[in-house]
Amino acid sequence: MTAKTEPVQREPVKAAPAAPRSRSRAAETARRAWSDSSGRIAAVLLGLIVLAALFAPLLAPSDPTTQQLTDANLAPSWLGGHGGHLLGTDTLGRDVFGRMVYGLRTSLMVGLITATASAVIGLLLGLVAGYYENSVGMVLMRLADIQFAIPFVAVGVALAAVVGPGIVKLMIILAVWGWVNYARTIANSVSQVKRSEFVTAARTIGARTPAILFRHIAPSVLGPVIILWSTSAGILVLVESALSLLGLGVQPPGFSLGSMLADSRTTLRLAWWATVFPGLAIMAIVVAFNLLGDALRDAFNPSVRTRHDPELW
Repeated sequence: MTAKTEPVQREPVKAAPAAPRSRSRAAETARRAWSDSSGRIAAVLLGLIVLAALFAPLLAPSDPTTQQLTDANLAPSWLGGHGGHLLGTDTLGRDVFGRMVYGLRTSLMVGLITATASAVIGLLLGLVAGYYENSVGMVLMRLADIQFAIPFVAVGVALAAVVGPGIVKLMIILAVWGWVNYARTIANSVSQVKRSEFVTAARTIGARTPAILFRHIAPSVLGPVIILWSTSAGILVLVESALSLLGLGVQPPGFSLGSMLADSRTTLRLAWWATVFPGLAIMAIVVAFNLLGDALRDAFNPSVRTRHDPELW
């Protein structure tokens, strides 16, 4: 007789835990930038600047264009000035703080829109120059070399004098002139990326050139574009201020931080606050964008390891 064998009871197999969803490239880049102290400082500083510009009607104590000659050159209230003007008044009795928060709108508009337009133009020309590096690319790069050899200040003043002053004309000139930095950087990257295996595979299966450029190559070179955009935005705010200081930028009744400097430079000894505080605002914008560019440069570089992010070790 054979002994009966009892069936072996097996434990139910537990389902494997679901794999965590991988972060998108944009989210990963943002996390890297935020883990850098420069990125956090830039984000906070730019956030405050943008909020001040957006809520200018609520922050400004009065109409920034209203002139009150009896209150001309009043000191800030915390320096003993009367009238409750936080940052004093200018030579025409206009509130400096109110004009600053409204002037932020114009200066930020010039920096952001002009830098974006230059980035788009430079990206398109850089893609073409890098993909056709032995034909069209040679012509575009020679034009870029010629433009690099010409000082922008002389050209900008000449063009602004010919077409006339105005914020829109100035933005067009700056946007067209700024394509060179983007195109040169992108063309070098594209010339390397186009030899990659995934580009060769796309070309083998019959993908058209526009699809290869915009679907396969462009996403690989967006990092340098974003870095250049962040630094160019601050530089363009500074350039607009310099041209407005020469009378070639924003025209009355409009104003920006740069035109505020132009209006108050003759009364620096009488009302230094009308010059110093707009100048500090311009400096804050430029520093914030430069810090953002540094943080993004490190975030897009996969070899960067920071002690603030243990997951990157």
